[in-house]
Amino acid sequence: MINPAIAQAVEFTKTYKEYKDAPIPIREAMCNKVQYPGLLPGPRDGDVYAGRCRGRRIVHVGSMAWFGKPWYSPEDEAFGKHGGYSFDFSALYTFPHTSEERVILEELDAFWRTESSMAKVSAQTDIKFDAGFLSPHDIDKLVAVGLPGLIAEVDAMPEGDFRTGLQIVLKTVTDVCEFYKKDAEEKGYTSIAKNMAAIISHAPATIAEALQIILIFDLLSHERHYELFQLDVAIGDIFVKEVDSGSITEEAAIELIRAFFVMINENGDDTVCRLLLGGKGRRNAKNADRFIVAALKAEQLHKRVTPQVTLRIYDGMDADILTLAYDTICITGTLPLLYNDDAIIPGVAEAFGVSPEDAKNYYMVGCGEYIIAPHSPGLLITNWNVPKTVDEGIRAACGAETFDELYACVMKHMTAHAVRLAEFVAMVVKTHNKSIAFLMASLLVNDCLARNKPVLDGGARYIGVSIMGHGYTNAADGLTAIKKLVFEDKTYTMAEIIQALDANFCGYDDIRMALTNMPKYGNDNADADAMLSTLWHDISVIAKKAGQDCGLDFHTMASANPGGYYLSQEMGATTDGRLEGTPYAICNAPTAGNDKSGLTALMNSILKTHPANGGTVTNFKISREFFVNERAKFEALFAAYWADGGQQANITIVNKGDLEAALKEPEKFPNLLVRMGGWSARFIDLEPYIQKEILTRTLY
Repeated sequence: MINPAIAQAVEFTKTYKEYKDAPIPIREAMCNKVQYPGLLPGPRDGDVYAGRCRGRRIVHVGSMAWFGKPWYSPEDEAFGKHGGYSFDFSALYTFPHTSEERVILEELDAFWRTESSMAKVSAQTDIKFDAGFLSPHDIDKLVAVGLPGLIAEVDAMPEGDFRTGLQIVLKTVTDVCEFYKKDAEEKGYTSIAKNMAAIISHAPATIAEALQIILIFDLLSHERHYELFQLDVAIGDIFVKEVDSGSITEEAAIELIRAFFVMINENGDDTVCRLLLGGKGRRNAKNADRFIVAALKAEQLHKRVTPQVTLRIYDGMDADILTLAYDTICITGTLPLLYNDDAIIPGVAEAFGVSPEDAKNYYMVGCGEYIIAPHSPGLLITNWNVPKTVDEGIRAACGAETFDELYACVMKHMTAHAVRLAEFVAMVVKTHNKSIAFLMASLLVNDCLARNKPVLDGGARYIGVSIMGHGYTNAADGLTAIKKLVFEDKTYTMAEIIQALDANFCGYDDIRMALTNMPKYGNDNADADAMLSTLWHDISVIAKKAGQDCGLDFHTMASANPGGYYLSQEMGATTDGRLEGTPYAICNAPTAGNDKSGLTALMNSILKTHPANGGTVTNFKISREFFVNERAKFEALFAAYWADGGQQANITIVNKGDLEAALKEPEKFPNLLVRMGGWSARFIDLEPYIQKEILTRTLY
């Protein structure tokens, strides 16, 4: 008997071949049908909800799968985000198999090397990036109309292949719910069976039913990648009705929310799975706020890496919620993450070219790159190694006579790279549209059903990407240094600086010391801070134009993903004094340890960052002693930070010495959470060079 995952891959491939010449939505719907519920395990003892994944799978159709890429090999263990028809190209090397299974996997591998969506993308370019996306659903609509409401809406659409495909997919969703209902009944899990029966027949009427249907739709859309936009809006009214009527106590409701968190944590990927609460313009702010209070209390009990509970704050919101959020951060160590609507909404409107009303729907998909939810899918496609492009520019401008001339050359290289990335994004979208309709995503991304079009083919209101930029701080600090040392003081020539870089500063200690001692971002230094803000904003403007020229609705720059840990390993020495392979500064923060002028100075530097961007993250490492003993001062500092336009804060609260102690006795610190940038992690699970970077961050 062959492995069930291999058997499912065979059946999936057979179905794909059978419907290869069928209309795009029909082929997808039939392949999607083969996926479920075959590989879905039923609930187990202790579960409050159904909706688990069963280990690894080999093939998948949908917007997101994390698989081995087409160029995977034992030497190059390349994994990434697939979209469309996806095959795990690591399966041939890593999946347990007999000789019979190996033959089957070899045949499957050969077939999908030309037919998988990522293979079709990679055949057209030498850019080795991802090609998947996440689509934060309109869960407010999902809870309001339920599964029967979606079925009725699709049935009322004009006849056509798109409608037929959606109908087949919704029948599959219903079949999954029936599967869970039957399995729960057989195992005696009466509450799960009851909730499943309810969501099959009507829109959710209880907290448990609402959370259950959300889990099902995210499972079938993204599997291990949960993206929950304004959960408080979707559940708030039901929460208040149930609690106020006495149908459920607030304590019991909190337990239901905590169980929902547990399901995401055990089922989802550690690096994504965001749950957003709060924000301006909510239709039911008062009821939604009551749900937020319960959700934060649930998070205090949960205290795990995921979901990434995130709170959007604004002037005029209930002040007690922010106080509770700070309390929760103290208990969990890192969550919730805080975003300031008053600063971000105008910035998003400018960066994305959308109305302030649509900008209110900004959502930090994945690691924190903004999209307009639920009006645009979150394309997780490109990374930008900013110091590398700056390095190319300064080398090309080695003979420049002025800094402005050198900077113009850097921007020329930035423009070429931005155009290349925008063309790649547009090509990915075009390639996907030739073979797949992304039916599950299309169900709950506005305005696909109203327009009668798939999500990437004119259905979504906006199509674009926030590029994950890395190393802005190092690039900007490096430019600040050479502006001063080469063009103002004329201490060294550019040729001498480049010689030192090529030698990784070996034999050039004087040059490295001079570069290192130049002003650095994070100390309220006007020159250093202006350089970073200008560089990031100029790149964003360039990227926006490149996207527009390629027909994208937005194409902007984020600084939210901790990929600077990894991209820095392929980068030589840089003009900020950084040695080859040393981690970049993570997101919109100083290079670890370079902020030496106090927390107020750090905040003042961050406040100068231009708000028109595609997503920003800043890590603040706060000692528990300061938070507890100087709580009033802590809150006053952050109140001023928010009032003056602070965009975001990832606050990690740790005891002095805990990180060092965890290195020596990791078994004593299993739940010590730290913020990497785009996601949280258990400190003891991190690689040593990442642990070192976190240790080096200034503790306030």
